[in-house]
Amino acid sequence: MEPNEKLIVLACSGASNTGAYSDKVARKLMRDGNAKMLCLARFAVDKSFAEDSKAELSNGARIVVLDGCPINCAEKILKENGIERFEHINITDFGIVKGVTSVTEEKLSEISEFLKQ
Repeated sequence: MEPNEKLIVLACSGASNTGAYSDKVARKLMRDGNAKMLCLARFAVDKSFAEDSKAELSNGARIVVLDGCPINCAEKILKENGIERFEHINITDFGIVKGVTSVTEEKLSEISEFLKQ
């Protein structure tokens, strides 16, 4: 990631370990000052929020959508709101098995570092 590039993250926060990974990675990036996190659930239920957010999402920021598993709920929510320009990352692409792999700080850091590139 370029030093002045703005990163916006929207993350699955599903009930499984993979949803926990997505959510915790996004929060880690936000907490460390590397990204702004937007509420994915609000996109699903508040159409005026989704419309208002389109301006922010179209200003050239790097947008990353983190999905927990291949169902890709986060990606679908954005596309249903007419938002198509984003990077889509699936947590399972990092060797995490849904319902099996424990959430660890080491793996959270690995994924966060990957997204900061």
